[in-house]
Amino acid sequence: MKVYKYRGGNKSILKRDLRSLYNNEIYSAPFNLLNDIFEARFTINENHFALSQMRSVIKEQDLKKINASTLKVLREYADNVNEFGIYSLSKTFEDELLWAYYADSHRGFCLEYELDELMEYRMRDELVIPVDYQEKMPCITDIDLLDFFESKKMAGNLNRKMIGTKSLRWKHEDEVRIVTGQSGLYKYKPSSLKSIYFGCRCDSRFIKLVMKVLCGRGLKYYKMSMKADTYKLERNRSEDCYKGRSYNNKVLATVENGVPYIFEGNEKYVKYINVAIDIVRRLPDCKNIFNADLSVNKGTPSNPVVYVQYESIDGRIQSEYYTLNVLDYYFRKQSKSE
Repeated sequence: MKVYKYRGGNKSILKRDLRSLYNNEIYSAPFNLLNDIFEARFTINENHFALSQMRSVIKEQDLKKINASTLKVLREYADNVNEFGIYSLSKTFEDELLWAYYADSHRGFCLEYELDELMEYRMRDELVIPVDYQEKMPCITDIDLLDFFESKKMAGNLNRKMIGTKSLRWKHEDEVRIVTGQSGLYKYKPSSLKSIYFGCRCDSRFIKLVMKVLCGRGLKYYKMSMKADTYKLERNRSEDCYKGRSYNNKVLATVENGVPYIFEGNEKYVKYINVAIDIVRRLPDCKNIFNADLSVNKGTPSNPVVYVQYESIDGRIQSEYYTLNVLDYYFRKQSKSE
């Protein structure tokens, strides 16, 4: 799924954002500093919050004690939620209000990520929550609590209600949240960033600066504009000013001896595997390639997929996958530039 992050602000904010882009980092903001004052607000019907599933095996007086204790734990947990970090994303890149509020009145930019790839770097107790918009505050039930305490999982109804519910007034944001155990900076897989959209009023000098900082990443660039005779925005493809240049100051990653080891029957794919290795060793986070071959989990015998495994600069084991069509395109592009 494609998700989008709107950014913009004064020079210091833009400088910070460019540094984060260059370093492949996202900032998971403290939950209690989000701009909706009704975050994590919920209701409890204490008269009916009596762990109904246990009534048949627990005496009434004991049940009241358990009920009071459980409510106390719930409120303490609600306080701890403020320590979580939130990276807010949207499912749309063309919402006028999001450009106005979060991208400096259309002077900023919008990042496009592939969510599944963005989540391949394990963060810290992370959870993806599509925000639910409703008229009334969420009501926490005994079932929600029992489910949470039994499963010990972040991805339960309790957290979805407390962290992923907002008023209908925010519905236009179509928000998806990455929730982390703590706020702060987190690394992401560079290839999860796919495109950058520049606002209608974005300065051309800033656009060139972004392209320069991220040259060699293979990103797509778009410029937003007002669609004729409508109250809608549309995107227009922008030429990369630094197309064909390699990633800034990138030293090619090492490839271990014996890679690729070609199994019998795969000889006709040697060119494709070597092209995939060449692509991956230029990635900004690639340190050492230790395996490359045809994938047994992706693709088909008639249309195989090539995979490359590597160690990233921060010690993580990563995999990249490429179809033969993508590798053919890259090979043709490289041949033209030589």
